[in-house]
Amino acid sequence: MAGLRCRIANTLEVSNETDDDVKAEDEERQKDDDDQEEDSRKPASTVRKPTISMKGVLQRLLRVSLGCLASVACGMLYAAYLSAFHERRFWFSTRQELEREITFQGGSGLYYYYYKHMLAAPSFQRGFYELMTDDRTLAGQTINAVERLSLYPEMITSYIYRITGSQDLVEPIYFYMGAVFGLQAVYATALFVCSWLMSGTWVAGVLAVAWCVISRSDATRVDQAVPLRENWALPYYSCQVAALTGFLCNNISSTVEMLCYLTMSTTTFSFLLVWEHSHHLLFIQAFCLFLLDSFDLVPPRKMSDIHKVYVSSLLLAFFFHFHNTALLGSPLLSLLIGSMLARYLQQKMKKGPLVARVMKLFLHFHLVFAAGITFNYLVKKVLPGSESEFILKFLEVKFGLNTTTDFVTNLLLCQESLRSPSQDLFLRLTQASVLPFYLLVLTVCLLSTLETIYRRLSGQVTQSNPKLEDVHVGERPEVVYHVFHTFLFGGLTMLFDGVKYVWTPYVCMFTAFGVCSPDLWMTVFRWMKVKSIHPVMLSLILSTAVPTIIGLSLWREYCPRVLAELSELQEFSDLDAAEMISWIRTRVPTAAVFAGSPQLLGAVKLGSGLVVTSLPHHSDMDLLRRSEDTYQVYSMRSAEEIYKILTSHKTNYVIIEESLCNELSLNKGCRIKDLLDISNGHRRMSAEAADRVAAVTSSRPSTPLQTSWFEFLLDGALLEKHLQKSNADPTPVQLIVQFLEQASKPSVNEQNQVQPPADNRRNRTLKLLALKVAAHMKWDLDVLEKGSLSIPVLNMLLNELLCVSKVPPGVKHVDLDLSTLPPTTAMAVLIYNRWAIRTIVLSSFPEKQAKPGPHQMNMLNVVQQEKEMTDNILSVLKEQASDSISVLTGALQLKKDFYVHTMRTLDLLAADGAAANGETESSTAGLRISANELHCQVHYDLGAISFQQGCRDQPAFEKARDHFRQTKELLKKLDSAVHVHLDEKRLAGYWNACQALTGDCDSCDSQTTRYDQINMMISAGSYQAVVDAFIKDNVSRSLPKHFRCSVLREFLHKAQQGEAGLDEVCHKLCVCNAVRDALEGEVLGVRFLQLLLKPSKRLVGFILEVCTQALAKERSSETSRRNMATFVRTLCESLEDVSLVFVVSSHKLFTELLKEEERTLLVEQMRKRSATVNLSAKPLPSFYDIPVSASVSVGQLEQQLILSLEPRRIRQILNELHGIADRPFWRVNSKWEVPPDYINVILAIKDNLTKDLVYILMAKGLHCISVKDFLHARQLFSACLELVTEFSPRLRQVMLNEMLLLELRAHETVAAKGSKERPPPDLISRVRGYLEMRIHDLPLRQVVGEECVAFMLNWRENDYLTLQVPSSAVISNPYIKLGQLLASTCKELPGPKESRRTAKELWDVVVQICSVSIQHKRSNDGRVGLIKHRESSLGILLRSKFITFVTKIREPLVLTTLISLFVRLHCTVRDDIVNEVTAEHLSIWPSSLPNIQAVDVEAVAVTVKELVTYALTLNPNNQSWLITQADIYFVTNQYSAALNFYVQAGAVASDFFSKAVPPDIYTDQVLKRMIKCCSMMNCHTQVAVLCQFLREVDYMTAFKALQEQSSHDAMDSFYDYIWDVTILEYLTHIHHKRGEAEKRQIAIKAIGQTELNTSNPEEVLQLAAQKRKKRFFQAMAKLYF
Repeated sequence: MAGLRCRIANTLEVSNETDDDVKAEDEERQKDDDDQEEDSRKPASTVRKPTISMKGVLQRLLRVSLGCLASVACGMLYAAYLSAFHERRFWFSTRQELEREITFQGGSGLYYYYYKHMLAAPSFQRGFYELMTDDRTLAGQTINAVERLSLYPEMITSYIYRITGSQDLVEPIYFYMGAVFGLQAVYATALFVCSWLMSGTWVAGVLAVAWCVISRSDATRVDQAVPLRENWALPYYSCQVAALTGFLCNNISSTVEMLCYLTMSTTTFSFLLVWEHSHHLLFIQAFCLFLLDSFDLVPPRKMSDIHKVYVSSLLLAFFFHFHNTALLGSPLLSLLIGSMLARYLQQKMKKGPLVARVMKLFLHFHLVFAAGITFNYLVKKVLPGSESEFILKFLEVKFGLNTTTDFVTNLLLCQESLRSPSQDLFLRLTQASVLPFYLLVLTVCLLSTLETIYRRLSGQVTQSNPKLEDVHVGERPEVVYHVFHTFLFGGLTMLFDGVKYVWTPYVCMFTAFGVCSPDLWMTVFRWMKVKSIHPVMLSLILSTAVPTIIGLSLWREYCPRVLAELSELQEFSDLDAAEMISWIRTRVPTAAVFAGSPQLLGAVKLGSGLVVTSLPHHSDMDLLRRSEDTYQVYSMRSAEEIYKILTSHKTNYVIIEESLCNELSLNKGCRIKDLLDISNGHRRMSAEAADRVAAVTSSRPSTPLQTSWFEFLLDGALLEKHLQKSNADPTPVQLIVQFLEQASKPSVNEQNQVQPPADNRRNRTLKLLALKVAAHMKWDLDVLEKGSLSIPVLNMLLNELLCVSKVPPGVKHVDLDLSTLPPTTAMAVLIYNRWAIRTIVLSSFPEKQAKPGPHQMNMLNVVQQEKEMTDNILSVLKEQASDSISVLTGALQLKKDFYVHTMRTLDLLAADGAAANGETESSTAGLRISANELHCQVHYDLGAISFQQGCRDQPAFEKARDHFRQTKELLKKLDSAVHVHLDEKRLAGYWNACQALTGDCDSCDSQTTRYDQINMMISAGSYQAVVDAFIKDNVSRSLPKHFRCSVLREFLHKAQQGEAGLDEVCHKLCVCNAVRDALEGEVLGVRFLQLLLKPSKRLVGFILEVCTQALAKERSSETSRRNMATFVRTLCESLEDVSLVFVVSSHKLFTELLKEEERTLLVEQMRKRSATVNLSAKPLPSFYDIPVSASVSVGQLEQQLILSLEPRRIRQILNELHGIADRPFWRVNSKWEVPPDYINVILAIKDNLTKDLVYILMAKGLHCISVKDFLHARQLFSACLELVTEFSPRLRQVMLNEMLLLELRAHETVAAKGSKERPPPDLISRVRGYLEMRIHDLPLRQVVGEECVAFMLNWRENDYLTLQVPSSAVISNPYIKLGQLLASTCKELPGPKESRRTAKELWDVVVQICSVSIQHKRSNDGRVGLIKHRESSLGILLRSKFITFVTKIREPLVLTTLISLFVRLHCTVRDDIVNEVTAEHLSIWPSSLPNIQAVDVEAVAVTVKELVTYALTLNPNNQSWLITQADIYFVTNQYSAALNFYVQAGAVASDFFSKAVPPDIYTDQVLKRMIKCCSMMNCHTQVAVLCQFLREVDYMTAFKALQEQSSHDAMDSFYDYIWDVTILEYLTHIHHKRGEAEKRQIAIKAIGQTELNTSNPEEVLQLAAQKRKKRFFQAMAKLYF
């Protein structure tokens, strides 16, 4: 590579120059100022060149030729790459012309429209004229499109297309795109040359182009929108920069200098000609050159020449752009004018000492900027049409110096190109290794530049042709220029994201120069003062080695990605736009005008050529304002305003975009409609615009939209970035599911036949992506299994891993020799077999089934298919379980490290399978897993499967114990785990269980845990020691509660098995657990509360002893003592025996823990239990004897009146209020209400004080009754009764009735709490008196009669209701009539059929209540026009009032009668014989209805449900009601709830199945319904067991159920409940047929029990059946209770 360096050759040649020439040059630079200025203007050709041999000329020519060929080749390859990528992205060559044009995104298609227009014109001149006078683009305007839209590229391209005769060779669109891509080749070539010129080697150019290819997304937008102006302009700019670079070089010949000058002049003019923003970029360039000139880093002669280029190009562009005043007012021209003026005024600026030159430099800056700003101001004043004010306003808002509501400004601020870049830009550049090297190169060059500036300002003279060892990279003008160039453009990129397309290519070029330049390395070594190795030699070596290494690494990492991009067809479709434009072409008149968003109008203009209202051009203020008018259709303005705006632009059609209506912008406050509303004043600025302004310089929001799976398919680098996020959405597990789901989707051929998934590149890539995600998760099976990956998905993933890892197909894993396989292949086999046995273990654990949702056939099919697939996979895994165990056991013999695939190795496999396979076979590929780590994980998995097998093979527990011991030992040796992820709590549980099951516990072992000690006690039969351990644990609380409960359950199980002497131990352990719960503030268990129902003095003493020892700890917490006090109080309240309560109260804990008040209250309660104490209340004084107190304010008195419940105080307050103001005070509180029946009677009282007092006392009393404060209600009603007795007999009777209602509700409240005490005879007499009352003109409340009737029914006063109630009362009060019918029907149950007349009457009354009224509304012509349904008024009660009355009844016989009636009515109206609801006494009711259509079926169904539910709240153990409730759920297809109540009914009837369920409870009908419930819930094994319970065993149903493979019950665990040998034989057969050897053995074991031998006596067989029935129903109760 050293031979290719022209820079090095030049250095060697310069060393041969004569000393005279060098001295002459130095003397010339030391002359006076005038001579120095004159000499500095001499061309470089005056320096005499050294004599060069012919051989050197040939070598130099060869190097230049090779470099030129390389530059051209790189440029062409770059253009070919962009063209191919564009083709793959848009499928360009396969599309129709319209679809091709739509691919020009972002409104860029507008430029292509003018290209087509130029080709369609009769001649070039005609087309050019039409563009200059264009009235077919903007509605109502004639514009010069060439000047306004910079259409010179389209004009020149169309002209070349015409004159070259390309019409017959290539389509216009391909010629146009070829021109653009050809310019991209020029762009890359210019970057190549520029880097070559500065570094001296064309290797830098190759590296620069390579980095541009890798950073394509940040270096160009040609793949997104080909016709964009920047794609035409930036190649000219790159050529101009390359020419400027060569022009600034010191050691160039006059010929080369002139060539660079001419190239620079031409490209500068071309750049200004084709892009309206070009003068802004040239201003940045000119500012960099101004800094070079100011710091005396470039000869003044060259600066003058550059100024001439700028000025001449600006003037030419001004004329070619039809006197565009924006060029004269550009900052570029202002800077040039200021610089030339300052140079003229400061001709002696570059002389003098350091301080003087610095002062002159500051003055120079001041003059330049003052003159430039002044010139710019004058130009703006003289020439109209300047837009600088808007630009300044925009920059103020951009930098947060101001805010605005202007739509255009905010719209531009929301553009992505004008926002700050995201962090992704720098991450991409860093991953491509560009940014780190760029920062290093920039730092070195910048420091060297500052050093050079200091030396120049200090007057030091540098050598014009220094040797390599004397070189400072900062002394080269072209390098300093590029330092300033990239630095300034980098700063602009930090502000505006769109500038990155200018900055990134020069970053690549500048970085490539730096790593390849010996000058830069030499500068670094001079600073470091390297002496061990010659700096020149070291710099030459590093400038060759570093770019070589970078190039090879880039080739290895990015070449496969680039090739993959070019080989993958991407997806692009915009059918909506194509259909819209096609419709416009065929349906719309040619004179129509369209309005819409500018980007869409660009496509409309291109596709149809029609006139539009606006164009996608963001640098034209007039067009932006027209766009604002068009966007008003999305604002909150009225339709009239929008119509006026649109018609002002002569709009005929408006295109409304749904994406703008429902816009969801990633940028805060950037929705179009929000910007419009803010600009129009319809929304405040602070709502969203302030958010946008505050966040305008920030990056994108931190919560982006969820990434779709296909985006990872389109962008290969996206997956790794996504997985590195902390909260990636979707999660890695979700990505695996999505990738594999898409890869396994079946295809449909042309014959509409479903085909298996195709083996194409797309599906292979998706599978590879899934593997890469799993590799990112380090193949952690625990995370994958817990991450909701189903068994089929994991099976597919790991099979794909086996395939990728080159596992030999068709060979069993047990036959493979893992020691001879490549490391990654062996690891793939181990991962698969580990997953296999883990899946077997996990499938053996019980899982709670999800509640079934609504029936959706498609979803049910999918779930069913997945379940069948899971079952099939599990069956295969279980069959191969022994092989998997053998594979893992063999892996324990290998002592070498293992390697697992990583994302890198998977990428290598995808890129080149053969090459990658060779690498992955090496010992260094992939993630290293140490042997100890893998053995630890394998021992754990083998221990788990052995433990699972121990249920059938007892010695397997010993194997499990050994494996877990090895796991624990290896786990201690691991410092850090990469692959092993164990649940140490589960491991400890496994270890303890194995020790307990194998009896491998040593009490002397120091490692023995509390679990081991208790297990040893149980094994040794030391039950009292277990109790003592529990008592001690109440102090330390080291044993978990679930372990203590499991020990208790074990003892209970042993006691149930008949082991003697364990009842007392169980009681003591139950007490210990209860005390532990009490100490921790938990709810006491049911078992302990049941124990207190039959306590003994010994038991109570033990409870107190355990409590005392639990608090024996000196530092017991206050919380524990408070919880224990609650426990002692609960103990006292729970004990029924008063003597036992006194035992507790006499204990020291009672005194220590309970407060004095609590002890007193408990003692009082105990005394009440021992004897009934009658306490008489003091009589109230006369109500009129209450004195009047001093008056206070009315407001305070009214407040006291509202709050007071004391009658005397209420009277006193009213006296004072009436003394202050004479007005009605019963209206003070709107909540005071009295029944409407009484309001007129009370308001008829003449005395205002008495009226207020009666009203308020009654209202407060009624309120107290509603909140069940019966004590205050009695006081208030008694006072009111005393008051009204003296002046109103009617009100006295009203109060007596209300007091009767009070006593009824008070008594019923006590009865509802469980009291069985009958009401006093006085109360019954008062109820009878009310029912027989005959007072006319007395207001009566029906609720009083309702309560009286319900009271009489509840206390079985049926004789009175039937025989003694006056007929007038029956007629006037519907509740009395209903009560009479209910009482008569209950009296006749069960009676002869002819005595059921009252049942028929009750039936008719209820049918009328549940009927509907039908009204026929006739129209004028007499036809029926409308039928209205409403609640019937024909019945004696409305249905709602009837339900309210029923909820006041508690008598079981009355409720049973009502339930029976409604069940019969329900069955009659439904007319479904199969699904009938059953109940008692159904035969007493009629079996038909004369007018069944009149009955409200829904009302009947709702009523029967409410009635049965209410009845069960009163008595949940009524067997008949439970069966009825179960039937109701059954007929409504709620099978789980139905089975629950069926089992409850059986449990109640058989004392929790301790004896046989009576046959009248579990009839054949009930059993068949239970069978159907189990079948509908897919509990098919339970179906088979229940079929035995029928009088005749239903073998058909049982066999059909056992044939089902998708059973949701415990399956083989129910085989022990089958006593029918025929069913067991069928089970054996069906399992043998399916190959289910495990289940077949269980069935054989069940059938082999001696008690099921058919030769046994009938009594033995019956006993065996009864035992299994009992156990089965107890198991069902545990499942469904």
